[in-house]
Amino acid sequence: MADPKSTDPLTAEVAAFQASITAPTPFQAVCDIIPDAGDKNAIYAGLDMVGEPKAKPLKYGPLQKFIKDFDLRKFGISRNDVVCTAIPNGAAAAVCFWAVSNQCVFAPLNPALTVAEVEFELTDLPCHTMILLEGDTMATVAAIEESCKRHNVNVLKLVRDPDTVGLFTLQGVAKGTASAGAATKQDDLGLVLHTSGTTKKPKIVPLTHGNMGHGIQFVASTLLRQKSDLCMNVMPLFHIHGLIANVGVSLYSGSAFVAATFMGGEDFLSQIARPALKASWYSAVPTMHEAILLEAEKKGKSLDHSLKLMRNCSAALLPPVSKRFLKAFGEDLNQEFTVVPTYAMTESFPICSNPPHLSIKLSTVGPAMGPSIKILDGHPEDKELPHGTEGEVCVSGNCVTAGYLMRDHMSQDPNIEAFSLPSAPMGRMLRTGDKGYIDADGYLQLVGRFKEIINCGGEKVSPLDMEEQLLKVPGVETCVCFANPAELLGEVVGVACVPKAGAEWPTLKALGEGLPGTPNRFKPRVLVIMDVIPKGPTGKPKRIGLAKMLGIPAVNQTDNMTYRITGKGTELGELKSIDEEGKEGVVWQYPLTIMLDMNPDLGGDQRSLHKLVIQDSLCMDYQLTITTIGMENPISIDVCTTQDLVKEAVWDINRKTKDRGLQWKAKIGENGKREDWCGELIVSDTFKTLNHFWDNGCSDTPPGKMMRLLKVLEIGAGVDMGMPPEDPNDPWYTKAKELNLVAKDCVPVPATDLVSNPKCTSPYALATGEYYSAPAPAAEIS
Repeated sequence: MADPKSTDPLTAEVAAFQASITAPTPFQAVCDIIPDAGDKNAIYAGLDMVGEPKAKPLKYGPLQKFIKDFDLRKFGISRNDVVCTAIPNGAAAAVCFWAVSNQCVFAPLNPALTVAEVEFELTDLPCHTMILLEGDTMATVAAIEESCKRHNVNVLKLVRDPDTVGLFTLQGVAKGTASAGAATKQDDLGLVLHTSGTTKKPKIVPLTHGNMGHGIQFVASTLLRQKSDLCMNVMPLFHIHGLIANVGVSLYSGSAFVAATFMGGEDFLSQIARPALKASWYSAVPTMHEAILLEAEKKGKSLDHSLKLMRNCSAALLPPVSKRFLKAFGEDLNQEFTVVPTYAMTESFPICSNPPHLSIKLSTVGPAMGPSIKILDGHPEDKELPHGTEGEVCVSGNCVTAGYLMRDHMSQDPNIEAFSLPSAPMGRMLRTGDKGYIDADGYLQLVGRFKEIINCGGEKVSPLDMEEQLLKVPGVETCVCFANPAELLGEVVGVACVPKAGAEWPTLKALGEGLPGTPNRFKPRVLVIMDVIPKGPTGKPKRIGLAKMLGIPAVNQTDNMTYRITGKGTELGELKSIDEEGKEGVVWQYPLTIMLDMNPDLGGDQRSLHKLVIQDSLCMDYQLTITTIGMENPISIDVCTTQDLVKEAVWDINRKTKDRGLQWKAKIGENGKREDWCGELIVSDTFKTLNHFWDNGCSDTPPGKMMRLLKVLEIGAGVDMGMPPEDPNDPWYTKAKELNLVAKDCVPVPATDLVSNPKCTSPYALATGEYYSAPAPAAEIS
């Protein structure tokens, strides 16, 4: 991928290294690439706290024999059946990958999935058999078993060998015996993984043995792994990163790895400080790296480690963080240490890598290492862009999936937009969804996900560019930029920030000053102070949809907002606003329900409930419903209203909350004033409820604005005479007729004629007290 016009000798050296990234080991099944290393140790257990039994390491010989002898056919499992696992990280999870994929299609699941997510996996894959860990005490295990029963999915229990790390037996009831199929081939499907499904239902990524075997060899060649290396794996083994980069590369290289679980930075440093196991490298995601770095910096020169290389993948690690790593693990200790930024995705592992022994550009993910990359001008165009021009990163090669699997819930084939047209000059290439460009040396510079790019009034803002600069702002430990909804511009820049321990919280003003080259209209308008940046199960920060996840409302044209939210993961607290004096305030979240209970002290048709449900902070999705709740046969209708009125209702609620708080009751008879009115205003979201109550005889003015906004005076005849009874389109009268509450021969008449007309005895008339008459002759009506 080097620029052919460049004469830089370093570029030529990188180009030569690129050419050496091949897959020299022949194979059919991916397990064929494991070398015959006999008595050499292959897999070690992590420290006892990760749940592995105290057992001896697994050697290469026994590992290969286990894979060869492993038999799923006795459980009725055939080559094309999908077998899921939901077991904790560890050596058994690693061995499952090799043994299961050699005989069928392997689908490792996150053991912490919700019941709904498990149900989706079982039906969408679909799953033939589920493997669970015997004795697993996670709360989700029982729910997974119940889901399997409902979907007729066979369950097998994995029992770990007490003597040897990684080995196990399977216990369960066999469902027949599958016939012996043909030997596994490169084109056979070996692994299926769901995408994250951030904006829609997840897609299934199918990977063949050829995809995995080539990908593993590409990564191993790039990193120049040797038999003497020892990898510390803390990546989850339900993710491609851990399976390919750590487990796969280690075993292909004839080296060993430690099957651990990530339990924070302090635990990781304890793992690599074990005297008998001196890890030489590890590969992980930015959130893990940052947690490790914080603990390493605390230790300073007392840090004990033997790491030579840290590989970053799955999300961008900002250069300032990489430089801190080089200092803490290398310069400060006078040790050789390299940080390798790389690029890969589930659909293609790998794509790019900085060459660890040549020139490393920390701001890039390096040149292509194995597959081919090109920059295209985006779907549906297929025009290749020159070096230096931003566009969509597209990739092709032996490690790239052939395409997503089609399922019934998909309205169209997901591969139409996912790949360039086969007839295009560059052929069929996977569109990664990432925006970037190739520099003069052939290194790929990522700008961000197209879905993560912030669209500020039609102009695009890259979150990665900003984050790199914001890390230098005093008080910022780590941060993530995201799109926050805005009334005028559509989106503005929001920043979720974890402040440094003991430091003063950064402000929006300070963040703006930390972006001197950024026009004011693109500087952050929303700041959220957090304990931990939210991330997905594989450690990627959640930029897409973060504002919605945290419940941050849309901003108007002028306001800048600072918020505070405590907790982490799924245990986030309630979002609070922070004013200039540091005081916390209430923030209403969505969906938001505003209700006005009119005349709760009265019965019959005089009591009505006005309910406005607003789904989003831009007030684009809403519904106003009015119900007469005191009648024997209640009438309920949906009433048309406008976005402007809904916004005004929200504004009024925010004002009332600030002025009166969440709980308030009107005073009675103060200064001789007594209002002949009774009503209750009830506002609620996921976290809280507002109750403001006006009792009959109170001295406080009724909420006139809210009554108008919720159309209290427009509910029609039969309730409070707010609409003329002679209107044949009166919604209440129409609804009453639908419910057979009005005699078919009755029509509404003007109020002035009520005295001269006989009272209709229809159920509606009796309930409401309104007068109706039989229809007059046609001539009289006209």
